[in-house]
Amino acid sequence: MAMTIGRWARHNLFASPSSSLLSLVSIPLTLYVAIFAARWVLFTAHWSVVVDNLAVLLVGTFPGDQIWRALVAGAGLSALFGMTLGLVLIAKRWKRYVVIAAALAVAAAVSYGMQLQWLAGAFGCLSIALVACAATSRWPQIGRGMGLLWLLGVGALCALLVPAGVDRWGGLLLSVLVTVIATLLSLPAGILLAFGRNSRFSSLRLVCSGYIELMRSVPLVCTVYWSWIIIPLVFPPDIHIPDLARGVAGFVLFYAAYAAEYVRAGIQSVPRGQSEAAQSLGFSKLDESFIVVLPQALKAVIPALVGNVLDLFNNVPALFIIGLTDFLKAGQTVLANPQYSSSQYEVYVFLFAAYLVIGSLISYGARRIELKMSEGAR
Repeated sequence: MAMTIGRWARHNLFASPSSSLLSLVSIPLTLYVAIFAARWVLFTAHWSVVVDNLAVLLVGTFPGDQIWRALVAGAGLSALFGMTLGLVLIAKRWKRYVVIAAALAVAAAVSYGMQLQWLAGAFGCLSIALVACAATSRWPQIGRGMGLLWLLGVGALCALLVPAGVDRWGGLLLSVLVTVIATLLSLPAGILLAFGRNSRFSSLRLVCSGYIELMRSVPLVCTVYWSWIIIPLVFPPDIHIPDLARGVAGFVLFYAAYAAEYVRAGIQSVPRGQSEAAQSLGFSKLDESFIVVLPQALKAVIPALVGNVLDLFNNVPALFIIGLTDFLKAGQTVLANPQYSSSQYEVYVFLFAAYLVIGSLISYGARRIELKMSEGAR
């Protein structure tokens, strides 16, 4: 073990004089910062501000007697994410996932017994995600049609949350829902725009190109504000369109243009011979595009599409301009209370940690998907 660590350190940290000098400077500095941060987190910080306002941070102004709806929605989203991740993880390890899920379920039960409902909910969601991950890892056929399952599942969860009042959604729940809904709607729209921009029909090509260039030339805040103002003008006055729906529409309109450019780059990377082979086999143009070209194009642009999702999640705070309370805005709402105005560091560190965990999970899932598709190609 010591020899292995020494060999790794010599190869990665002290391979050359310049690398050795950089390691001698950066390693002590990193350790100092880590020790200082750990001391602050464990002994100095007052985390009561997070504990006292956890409901606001997670679900915003959601009605107290309807919190169970938010918990069920969180469990459903965890199950969907776990099923998706299970399709690309190593199948042999499904028993390990079950064991960890059982331990998390016990931790959830203990937390609930100690009146720590939100902690119990977090452990419960993780347990559900691992069970779903183990199920699709062991039986991949369960996850067939995962895209359709996401659409139906998210639709059902939104229907579950609607009785609590769409305008009452907020916090981390709102950020995650906006990210998921906008991703599910913008990717298909982006695919259609990409094929439209490559179309042999000049009118369709000009319309798609003009839309993409327009959306990529304006900031997201303007698109969200435009959709918030214009959408009510399109519908009759007696039809009320919630602010959240208008905000999500702005996100879909904006990110569909970026997804279209990524997909178009993937389409152009597919060798011409693939299309010619499909034509020689008698494929129609539609079958050639969506059966032969599109899967290879998506495989090539997975990192870019995942970056698009992460960018979407990180830009959800733009919804503040139409009065919605996302995760970041919920933290600022907590700090607006004079009782907690001196706890900026604790609140923002909690927000940073949550963003980091969610972003890391999305990136990890994307890497696993990319690796799985590469193995399939070989």
